[in-house]
Amino acid sequence: MTLYGALAVHIGLAAWKLAHRRTWRMAPWEAVQIALGLSIPFLAVAHVAVTRGLNTSQGLDDSYTVMLRLLWPSFGFDQSLLIVIVWLHAIIGLHQWLRTKNWYEHWKPALLVLAALVPTVSITGWIEGARRLALKPAEGAPMSEALVAEGGRLIEAGKAGVWTVFWGLVAVIVLLRMMDWFRRGPTITYPGGRAVRGSPGATVLEISRVAGVPHAAVCGGRGRCTTCRVLVTAGLNQLPAPNANEAAALDRINAPPGVRLACQIRPEHSLTIRPLIPIRDAEPTTGRDAYQWGVERRITVMFSDLRGFTTLAERLYPYDSVFLLNRYFEVMSEAINRHGGEVDKFLGDGIMALFGVAPARGAGSADALHAARDMLVALDRLNREFEATLSDTLRIGIGIHMGSAVLGRVGAERQGSLTALGDSVNIASRLEALNKEFGSVIVVSEAALEAAKLTIEGADFREVPVRGREEGLRVAVAHSLDGLRVAEAAPVPA
Repeated sequence: MTLYGALAVHIGLAAWKLAHRRTWRMAPWEAVQIALGLSIPFLAVAHVAVTRGLNTSQGLDDSYTVMLRLLWPSFGFDQSLLIVIVWLHAIIGLHQWLRTKNWYEHWKPALLVLAALVPTVSITGWIEGARRLALKPAEGAPMSEALVAEGGRLIEAGKAGVWTVFWGLVAVIVLLRMMDWFRRGPTITYPGGRAVRGSPGATVLEISRVAGVPHAAVCGGRGRCTTCRVLVTAGLNQLPAPNANEAAALDRINAPPGVRLACQIRPEHSLTIRPLIPIRDAEPTTGRDAYQWGVERRITVMFSDLRGFTTLAERLYPYDSVFLLNRYFEVMSEAINRHGGEVDKFLGDGIMALFGVAPARGAGSADALHAARDMLVALDRLNREFEATLSDTLRIGIGIHMGSAVLGRVGAERQGSLTALGDSVNIASRLEALNKEFGSVIVVSEAALEAAKLTIEGADFREVPVRGREEGLRVAVAHSLDGLRVAEAAPVPA
């Protein structure tokens, strides 16, 4: 009964949500999920009618052994298709729920494998069990013609019931739409003075979609991501208080007064709003670019700076200075890209690079250290290449730190570039600057070394203060990376 109760609640909530939709404009994934969900009762009705129906009315044994014999081979395809559709419907919902979690991007490849394995193993398992049973003689008397006829009658009755509920839902939706035609809905005014008349009972997000007003909604309007949030500049006092779901989401982002979620408010009076998250050309719900809306992830940040270049440039012709700097950026970028890093930006004669942006590469600490070693080798080659031009050798300082950061596209529309934000970026920049104080080539946090499972022979470990933190940060200070080695595992106590 628990299973059927859960099924009834799920179907009931889905039907209620469909009946209260004020627009059928939606992301493709949402349309697919709805279509799969609507098809499930039609595919499952025969199975439920035979198992539960005949068991209740005729006392049929509904054990797995009996059911597998009934399903195979006549209903093999139908049962397998039902498993796939139910699982796909569930996976779409799980993905949309989990995509807002910080840890999801890292574990997504493994979860994708698991998502493919579950239906594969399920279908293989039940078919193999049914085939083995088919090779054995059946115990007890076969199903009588009367029992078969009763099963057919229950199946037809079940199908009729499903169709009745389906057309009843359609009738309710049509009736609600007809009622909306005679009711006066609220007017939503957007920035620039555009005013849109909405349907009664519709959310602000639905009103925006019906009117073709671009409005961000990463989670599809489920109150999970807060990207649809708006600042209500007029009519706020006529809105009901946030429900528990909306209040929790707003509290999580420390939203100021006047900010509400467009997917949760159903205005009865006119409002003036300003969407707070600008929407780009690509709708975020398509999943084409998760970084467009910000993703929190553990990454490794590298800062490098060319020492004394300003003094060197004063002794060179402008053309030579630009050529040298471009050549420097070229060879450094090659070393960074070779190890899976991405150049975030060029800062004068410095470079900010990110490692671990691709979840499959982990936090990227080992990649960053190997890239740093290649950068030092490339710098030696560059010094030999420009030996006749330079009055002094080129020197660099590198800072590396691993930690949590927000990855997102920042910049004007159509020009947003991927960057990292957060305390980890500031720490990496601070470590790079410490090279001047220590006269070193690289300063790397102990956290990055441990994550990389590497060590630097001859490095000096010390604790340095970090602005905004009470505790100091353990770092390794080195004058070269010739001693970069795989760290030995700690001995296991006997």
